[in-house]
Amino acid sequence: MFTPENYTYASILFPRLLGLIFFFAFGAFLFQIRGLIGSKGILPIENFLRAVKLQMPKSWYYELPTVFWFNCSDTALMAVVATGTFLSVLLMLGVFPPLILLLLYILYLSIINTGQDFLGFGWEGFLMEITINTFFLTLSTPPNILIWISLNLVLFRFHFQGGAVKLQSKDPNWRNLTGVAYHYLSQPIPNAVAWYAHKLPMWFQKFSTLLMLVVEIVVPFAMFGTDWMRLGVYFSFMGLQFFIWLTGNFSYLNHMTVVLATILIANAYMPPWLVLQQVETAPSIITTVICTFAGMILIILQLIQLWQSFSPNILFHQILQKARHYFITNRYGIFAVMTTQRLEIIFEGSDDQIYWKEYTFKHKPSEVTRRPRRISPFQPRIDWQAWFLPLGNFYRHEAWFSNFIYHLLKGTPEVLALIRDNPFSNAPPKFVRTVVYDYQFTTFKEKKETGCWWKREYLGLFTQPSMLKK
Repeated sequence: MFTPENYTYASILFPRLLGLIFFFAFGAFLFQIRGLIGSKGILPIENFLRAVKLQMPKSWYYELPTVFWFNCSDTALMAVVATGTFLSVLLMLGVFPPLILLLLYILYLSIINTGQDFLGFGWEGFLMEITINTFFLTLSTPPNILIWISLNLVLFRFHFQGGAVKLQSKDPNWRNLTGVAYHYLSQPIPNAVAWYAHKLPMWFQKFSTLLMLVVEIVVPFAMFGTDWMRLGVYFSFMGLQFFIWLTGNFSYLNHMTVVLATILIANAYMPPWLVLQQVETAPSIITTVICTFAGMILIILQLIQLWQSFSPNILFHQILQKARHYFITNRYGIFAVMTTQRLEIIFEGSDDQIYWKEYTFKHKPSEVTRRPRRISPFQPRIDWQAWFLPLGNFYRHEAWFSNFIYHLLKGTPEVLALIRDNPFSNAPPKFVRTVVYDYQFTTFKEKKETGCWWKREYLGLFTQPSMLKK
């Protein structure tokens, strides 16, 4: 039944697998963080911290917890990322998990809270909430019952809320079961499998959408049943995440969800080759009290968050706001409203405003002949931000967008390292503009005849040409 004593193998294995997720999370920043928030990056962290301190002179240390208050140099940024990557390896090896989890939480929280636009994705908060629960989970074997319930509730909420928001949004594409048919094309960074999945018949697309909603909304309730029911939930969750991974690139989200789902596998069903040596550690009275109190708080906050998703009230909102920068509990659900068109913002440079050359990103769609690639669990942060640009006029006024254009005009090496091709390698252009294209997947016939994965139609200017002031 649903008791931690039946899941001791999973409770030992799961934190080690979480170390692998942290390795993906921290490791990706080794190649990006300087260009994103470094001193010569798009959104320098020093400027951000200075602004926060001016706006909140008495509460900056609480409102924005981060180790970068002590030092926010490029060296400090790289040191935090490198340390986090190293600690993630120690966690995979099972080296004193409680301490390592606490350190990983502090370091990654520091990056999230200062990453600004580039760290605003739901899986960041999901990872932090998982880590908080896992820290208390590792304090004893078997785990404290309330912490065990809390961790299971995180997994339940992630799926249930993810499905519920799609129906709550009243988006007709979810209600008529065509959402997935659009998703393959319009998702942030498609891969080659998505090109083929987009060609599947509509009856299959609708069946896929219905099955996904059932797995997200109905299946999670079986988590609180018998051991074999929970095993069935595990395979349902794993199957859903596998097919999302197969047809998309969603950072480490799919991997992390499957890792968390391992807590559904009872000792009786754990494959022998996955069983790690189990050492029962009777918790002290102090540990029991701490875990029990923490478990109560975590469960209450999660129930409040769940309530807020369906019947918001001001008091609960205020309670959740107090801890928003610690990501103790989060609201889940992506693609509540399905994007049905793929508009791409293309950055172009010129020296005379007559001949324009295109900057190409490393992974988002660009040349029509370039095959969409699989890159998850790696997440190219600048590519993802560019996907949001055509979704609303307010995006063109975001600081990262104008700053990115500024660095293209300056030819800043740290920022140019984030993109694939700089057509102005000798000297930066005098002008930079952005234009909009409508991208569509080619048909089987078109691909056979032209070799193109994409076809695109020019729609017009997104922003007027910009230049540096003399």
